Amino acid sequence: MASNSKDIIIGEIQNTVSKMMGSSSAALMRMAGKSASYKIWPELPTGKTILEAGEVMKEGIADMGGFGDFSIVAEDSGVAKIEFKGCYFASLTEGSGKQCGQQPICFFGFGLVEETFKRITGIQTKVELANRDDGSGTCFETATPR
Repeated sequence: MASNSKDIIIGEIQNTVSKMMGSSSAALMRMAGKSASYKIWPELPTGKTILEAGEVMKEGIADMGGFGDFSIVAEDSGVAKIEFKGCYFASLTEGSGKQCGQQPICFFGFGLVEETFKRITGIQTKVELANRDDGSGTCFETATPR
């Protein structure tokens, strides 16, 4: 469920972007997420491990609302395993016409995590949805080094 009216507004914006821009919305929203990293975290520690980066990002992402509970739960050969539990935006799939992981707001989140992760660890990654478990309300994502 929406945690507040801000989430509903963001949801409506993302649905409109999806309908009006089609596949171009992914690149636009990923770029917006990367830019937002500097607004949300003007200053970040550097030289941290993958798991330490997850701890730094956890609180900032929670404060944004809508995305639910973020955590980097594991690291496997440099690939970060990410979980988002309780993401409100997953409920927008019907309105946006895009499945989870393909919605514009998802690409915003991917870009946000990519840029913030790079700033903290120095590792450039590509974040993608691996799968979604609707039963537990969890999106499982990976941040793969490029």
